[in-house]
Amino acid sequence: MKSMIKIVLLATVFSLSSLVSANGVTDASTPVMKKVVEGVYEYHQYHYGSLVVVTDEGVIITDPSREPRASQLRAEIRKLTNKPVVKVIYSHDHFDHSRGGQIFKDEGAEFIAQENCVELLSRDLKNKVIPADITYKDNMSISLGGKQIDLHYYGPNDGNCMSIIHMPKEKILLAVDWHLPGYVNETYRLPAHNYVGVLNTLERVHKELDFEHVISGHTQESSVEALEEDYRFNKALFNAVWKGMQAGKSTEELKKTVKLPEFSHWYKYKDNLPGHVERMAYSIWHGN
Repeated sequence: MKSMIKIVLLATVFSLSSLVSANGVTDASTPVMKKVVEGVYEYHQYHYGSLVVVTDEGVIITDPSREPRASQLRAEIRKLTNKPVVKVIYSHDHFDHSRGGQIFKDEGAEFIAQENCVELLSRDLKNKVIPADITYKDNMSISLGGKQIDLHYYGPNDGNCMSIIHMPKEKILLAVDWHLPGYVNETYRLPAHNYVGVLNTLERVHKELDFEHVISGHTQESSVEALEEDYRFNKALFNAVWKGMQAGKSTEELKKTVKLPEFSHWYKYKDNLPGHVERMAYSIWHGN
């Protein structure tokens, strides 16, 4: 079992490294703090992205993403300001995003999550997840030092407690796990991926939110255009699978016949598309 876990982890690192290297990053351990607008930064390291908002009243961050990255993130924030981190927003419950926040709790930060995350976060057998101090149900606005961050819950997508993180004034959208630009993700990462829910999230984001900057939770590069392409991929996948199901095709038949040539340039398209077809079919007929 340990050997199998090690192989999966190595495969994860390799696949993400290949994708991100294609975007110009060769060493995933290198911290990258990139200014988006005044006082707002995106931080990337170890293939994880966080929002960093610096104000005169303190700093807000998202997703510590385990201890080594959290420690380096804290060091990089000190290069920007001597203000404390006062709020940590969990994008969702997955432990690779939520572990490692103790360094911020030690300086008094409040932790915030959608209410469905509470029980899910409590399942961490390593006890490295700081429980949420504040939760919300549908919407929440966080204001600090003239900056506003809105959190929206649009229902299940990649998990059951995802926060859609948006800064309305700065027109910034943080999209974690439900948006992975140009990448047909590995099938073994899809068990919690509610594909109909992801499509619903993308549709609501386009209809309800105004944004000019898109930050991905896993890659250094995204954009409004990349998010639009991702939406087209999800919609095309849904349409093809739904049409096939209505024609009476089995999931195995759909895995062999559904092709999305517009997206054949996406990373891992050939290897992983059948698994995405299967997961979309399951989401349609099972409901998650």
